[in-house]
Amino acid sequence: MSATFWKFGPAALCVLVLTIYVLLFHFRAPYFDHWYLISLYDAYEADQLAWRDLFALHGNHWHASGYAVQLGLSEFTDMAHWAESLASILIATLGFVALMRMLQYSMDLLAVSYAAAWAFGISAFLFFSLDQSANWLWGWQVAVFINIAGALWTIERLSVPPMTIINTLLAAIAATLAIYGFGTGWALIPVGFALLLLRGALSSTVGCICLLIWSTLTGLLLFHFFLALTGGAASYGVGSLPDFTRFESWKGLFEYTAHFLASPIVRFARDSAVLTTLFGTGVLIWALLKLYAVDHRAAWRATLPFLAMAAYAFGSGFLTALGRWEAFGIHQAFVSRYITFGTFFWIAIFTITILAIAKTSHRTHKRTFSVLGLLIVLKIANQPSVVVKHIELSGEIAQSARELAAAYPEITPEMHAVLHAPFQQIEPDLEILYQHRASLFANIPDAPKADPEFGEPR
Repeated sequence: MSATFWKFGPAALCVLVLTIYVLLFHFRAPYFDHWYLISLYDAYEADQLAWRDLFALHGNHWHASGYAVQLGLSEFTDMAHWAESLASILIATLGFVALMRMLQYSMDLLAVSYAAAWAFGISAFLFFSLDQSANWLWGWQVAVFINIAGALWTIERLSVPPMTIINTLLAAIAATLAIYGFGTGWALIPVGFALLLLRGALSSTVGCICLLIWSTLTGLLLFHFFLALTGGAASYGVGSLPDFTRFESWKGLFEYTAHFLASPIVRFARDSAVLTTLFGTGVLIWALLKLYAVDHRAAWRATLPFLAMAAYAFGSGFLTALGRWEAFGIHQAFVSRYITFGTFFWIAIFTITILAIAKTSHRTHKRTFSVLGLLIVLKIANQPSVVVKHIELSGEIAQSARELAAAYPEITPEMHAVLHAPFQQIEPDLEILYQHRASLFANIPDAPKADPEFGEPR
């Protein structure tokens, strides 16, 4: 078979398997935070939705990018949730294109394109893994994939030559979409500054203009976030920051971040999280040293995109720890929704290690292959429990949706208990969906209209 097949075939297979999985098991009704969209949908249908409504904070997050996609889809699908999940796959695939461009750039730079099948295949396996079920099946999480796609295009535009004003503007747009999708996008701000500075932005006029663009973006976004925080429009309470004067706070933040990064590999073995993250970091450092020993200049340029990905994963974990560690403890970092962000760390490790193996000749390669093989086995073992759990949850949601659609308005709280948190009151939202015949009520026929002459249904 051709080299093209081995490069792109595994990614296509991963997307195909994922698409089948999503079409079979996507959530058939709004679930937990998804209910916050319903009032926006009602205003949208009545042509009363204001731009500021999209930018109200949801906790520490903006979800404006996700709202725009979901509301746009609802115009054509009556809020069909399969469309939201398919949009997640399409947007994630768009992000993967940026990742493929970075992979190709690095392999061409190091003249190791023959390793493309391994680098592309393993990256696709990690990127489209099914242990991200909580995000793939839940239409609300389209904002997560807007975030990671924006992050990948930001890193690609800022790390792959040339450094131009246009590329920096495109990176700024991608970063803005990411930040307006999910709060972890804020980690792109320091990553962007680092990429520009490490590529010598201060040594040229164009580079200085690029730094000015990035600084302006940062200022505008921070100003908007400050206005949103003080506007009192958050959908639920915004927690306070930990006390940074206490050693326990730093210890907790470190442990939470380590759990966050380890989750894509050893979510099933939580006690090994810190050790796994440290082990992965050690493998990354080893691979970097081997590459730099062969060709320091080329290795630095080739690995910079993936070091930025690892930095983004770490930044995402640390930002999440700031908002979650003190209230929920370190094990909350193993929520499977976070696997999508931590995966960037492991893609960086695998990619740089594969580049090191391909570029160097060393007697330790057998051991390195064994390490990568062990990590792949752990990743495979990480998936069954998450996949099975969400298939079961999907079944419960589908059953609840069927019961509600058949019995409405004669419903009981037990019928929809699985769909929301105890503090959420979703009866008004159900009424909105029923009136618009949307979501779980999309297939319910409209009520018969009264005959104008006799006042009875026709």
